Amino acid sequence: MRYLLSFALVMSLQAEIISPIPSNNELSSYGKVDIPFDNVALKKNWRTRIEAIKNEGIIPLIDVESSFNPRDFNLINYAKTMDEEGIAMIAFSPQIGEKTYEKESKLWNDSPRNLMSADPSRYIPTSTAGTYPAWTKEPENFIKESIKQATLQHYLLLGEFEFRHYLSPRQYKRNEYYRDVTIPIDSPAAHLLFKFANESGIAFQIHYEIEDELFEPLEKMLQLYPKAKVIWCHLAQIRYSQKAKKYDPVFVKELLERHPNLYFDLAFGDKDSIYKPSNEFQSRIWDRNTGKLKPEWAQLIEDYPYHFLTAFDIGGDREDELKNKAISSREVLKSLSSKTQEIVAYKAFWKLVFNEDY
Repeated sequence: MRYLLSFALVMSLQAEIISPIPSNNELSSYGKVDIPFDNVALKKNWRTRIEAIKNEGIIPLIDVESSFNPRDFNLINYAKTMDEEGIAMIAFSPQIGEKTYEKESKLWNDSPRNLMSADPSRYIPTSTAGTYPAWTKEPENFIKESIKQATLQHYLLLGEFEFRHYLSPRQYKRNEYYRDVTIPIDSPAAHLLFKFANESGIAFQIHYEIEDELFEPLEKMLQLYPKAKVIWCHLAQIRYSQKAKKYDPVFVKELLERHPNLYFDLAFGDKDSIYKPSNEFQSRIWDRNTGKLKPEWAQLIEDYPYHFLTAFDIGGDREDELKNKAISSREVLKSLSSKTQEIVAYKAFWKLVFNEDY
């Protein structure tokens, strides 16, 4: 406890120079930074923050996959929690909600410009998440707008696109069946996305449920666009086991051998997490007897460490989970060697986005 308090205190003192705590919680109160983003200056800020955390003997965490509600986001609490938990940066993607969409008919949310004005050391601007309703109702128009803005503003990462998405546990409780989404991974919208990523080198994320019948079309797209960096979110999150009989560490290893442009994030439920619609454990990566990753999954990550990235999977309806997500991510790291922990926690992200070793 004393060590953690010391770390928090040091980070608090360093914040005056490295990462000041925002003075105001209202994201909209901050002006938008000029575009394109000054990624050279931002990269310097991020490296300085990473080093500050490392110097305290803490492995810095970079969250590659989360999203936030621009109209209801606590800037101050997030900054303090990130410092306390050794979270270097979050790749935060803004969400477009149903009310926003109906009122303003938006295909894009420009709030990362406000976010980078408010707190440029803690966040990595990430394009608008491909979620309901903007993405699911107008997929091709949404992709075209995302490409336009990502090019104009020099985004380093594209948000998570929901191609096949079951209801989350929270949405199931709320009967929000609109989140049961199916957009073929080889649809015209998908081709636009993969082609842009293939040509630009900008990575993007997909939510794509793990089911045997979905593997072949994904592989065809990976083969057709071999330079498209695709982050498949939620390693080994299987919600219906009967639909995913092929998926195991050997299968994933073979995928990586065939498609070196494929990556996975490590955002998944804890060992006791039950998916109510199927009444099954949804995270097949845990050994529930030991509380650690199953050895075969841990070995897969050890063998291909730069293809696995720490992620929190925070959403606009669960922004209060930051501390617990950081704790859970460190539990995942405990199953890995010290060298691999460093890679998965932040070095893999750095190499993916900047094409250089940290």
